[in-house]
Amino acid sequence: MKQQNSVLPAAIADALALLPPAPHSVLLAASLNRMLGRSIQPERLLPLRNKSVCIRVTDARLAFFLGTDRRGFVARRFSPTPDLTIGACARDFLRLALREEDPDTLFFGRRLYMEGDTELGLLIKNILDSVEPSQLFVMRWLPDSVRTRIRAELLS
Repeated sequence: MKQQNSVLPAAIADALALLPPAPHSVLLAASLNRMLGRSIQPERLLPLRNKSVCIRVTDARLAFFLGTDRRGFVARRFSPTPDLTIGACARDFLRLALREEDPDTLFFGRRLYMEGDTELGLLIKNILDSVEPSQLFVMRWLPDSVRTRIRAELLS
């Protein structure tokens, strides 16, 4: 089923849905540590230490399971009942990462959802809001022409 804001062809979403969550959870945790590692003080992540957070990319039918340890973000095992689930389509997560839209707008517009420990969700939102936009996204390393093309194709 193709969602309204989906940027992924159905065939790609079908293939991605077959993947187990562990490999891409490990990749996301490593990416977050690389992109945010110096921007977030480790003590701010302490409340996430024994928690399981599921990030669902609804149009890709992917679920990432994350938590933290003393070094930063870590992949967690699949959990049928994570402490918090945050979900949206790939385009809306990209808009968040690029700071083109804020989470409140997406949440109240019913394009981003949270289930479970909403205090944990607010904590994550506040942690990400504390990061300077210039530190937040890997696209800053791409040439301007490539960034412009990605924005035009994915965010239109």
